[in-house]
Amino acid sequence: MALESRVVRVNVYFDPEVESFWADSPDLDGLSASGKSRVEVEQEARWAAETLLELAGVQEPPRLNFEDAVYRPE
Repeated sequence: MALESRVVRVNVYFDPEVESFWADSPDLDGLSASGKSRVEVEQEARWAAETLLELAGVQEPPRLNFEDAVYRPE
C-alpha cells in the first residue's frame, strides 16, 4: 500500500501535571508535536506530518487518525 493512501495513526497524550498535550505516531517516524490544547496539538501534528511526507517526496496530504493515548510516567 502506498504511503499516500494510508491513514497515519497519531497518538495524543495529555499530561495533567503540566496541563499540556503532545503527539507521536507509530506510522510516521519523526512525527512529534506539542500544544497547550487538543486543537493546537492536532494542528501541529498535521503540519509535522505534511512536512515529513513532503521531505519524503509524497505530494498528497496525509490522512491522520487521532487516537487518545494514555500517559504513563516512569
